[in-house]
Amino acid sequence: MPTALDMAGPILEMVTWLCLPAGLGLLFYAGFLRRFVHPWDVAEAVVYSDRTGVGFRWADRKGLLHQAPMSPHDIKDMAPGDTLPIYYHPKRPTQWQATAPEEAGRTAAVLGRCLTALGTVAMLGGFVLPMF
Repeated sequence: MPTALDMAGPILEMVTWLCLPAGLGLLFYAGFLRRFVHPWDVAEAVVYSDRTGVGFRWADRKGLLHQAPMSPHDIKDMAPGDTLPIYYHPKRPTQWQATAPEEAGRTAAVLGRCLTALGTVAMLGGFVLPMF
């Protein structure tokens, strides 16, 4: 009858082979997303009010002026001329938000770190196990 130490070796090796490559792959994927997919830019937007309505206006990094019409209810706490940071996508400036965007690939990075750590611990355990 095999003992717990005899069974631990194959289990640790299986955990190593399942977790370590998957974790490293997820870390690479998260790095790719952060670098290339959603590089949000920030600009100072000014609240405007004219005959066309109210909203925000901002200039992108190329100097082009963009505006986002809003309802007076949406900006009731702001007066014309107030500024606030606007986060926008450089290739699609019409895609914007007033709150700081979540880091791209954050979930993949957290899961990749956990799987890589588990795979590394299992690999080190597999090296140490034969000493007992």
